[in-house]
Amino acid sequence: MKIVIAADNSTYSEVILDLVKALKIGGKSDVTALTVIPEHVFLGGHTFIDLLGHSSILKAQIRKAEEDKALDLLAKLAKSLGTLGLKVETMVRRGSPADEIVKACRSIPADLVLVGLKGTSDASEFPLGSVAHKVIKYAPCSVLVAKKERKTINRVLVPLDGSKHSDEVVQFLLRMPLPRHTEILLMTVVQAFAAAFVKAYTFDLEFDQRIIADLQKAEEEAAKRLMTEAERQFRQGGYKVSVIVTRGIPSQEILREAARRDVDLIALGAKGLSGVRSFLLGSVSQRIARYARSSVLIVRPPLSIAYQDSPPTS
Repeated sequence: MKIVIAADNSTYSEVILDLVKALKIGGKSDVTALTVIPEHVFLGGHTFIDLLGHSSILKAQIRKAEEDKALDLLAKLAKSLGTLGLKVETMVRRGSPADEIVKACRSIPADLVLVGLKGTSDASEFPLGSVAHKVIKYAPCSVLVAKKERKTINRVLVPLDGSKHSDEVVQFLLRMPLPRHTEILLMTVVQAFAAAFVKAYTFDLEFDQRIIADLQKAEEEAAKRLMTEAERQFRQGGYKVSVIVTRGIPSQEILREAARRDVDLIALGAKGLSGVRSFLLGSVSQRIARYARSSVLIVRPPLSIAYQDSPPTS
């Protein structure tokens, strides 16, 4: 697995490192530690250094100081990762952090990128940092957002809906693999039938009730088949598995269950069955990434044509 770890001087870089340790990512993984020297482009295409005028010596001094600081950060991170048996390459880029992280993921190409919930410049009142938001939206690979410090991964909540994206979540987790003591909480959310009743309303109460009963039975059978197959695969991988089936609004139920069970990680597909093809990230994934208290892994199938779009320039 090719992994990019995006680091800066924020406290979340330590959270990322702890998460890598907790996941016990194997030494066979190719790891690139990346940091981006922020370089804001003003109107007219000028950067801050450009505005210093014609003092080439001063510009060179500032650039060298920034690069030395970035290299020092990466050297410390690489040393820590090296103690885990990981072979690490380092990369320094300059520009918009989110854009450069996405570009690096494409050029490698990466299977997974780890980012912190927030960076050094993000305001505390926002639940998701601007860099993390853009990376989970535009990265061409799976994204792990490190939110909460964990020394071990005991419980992983895996919401499934039968889409190709949720199928890939199962395969991705089996490939990682997670620590063997991890409990996998498989979850599916079936439709709230109050909403189905409104949609099916035909002014024939008996007919409507029959339709709803048939829909409910079909959905419950589909949920059972989905859970049975996923449970079989994880049990074969040596994991303890629990199954959760609830009714309601998917994002609300997932967040409620994650908080109730104090999970260490939520792993879900980038889009679900209702995801619009032109959108790079489904609405459920966006809400979970934004509001979950635990770290969130958003899994994308490889080589998806949806990822050909580029992020907007900053």
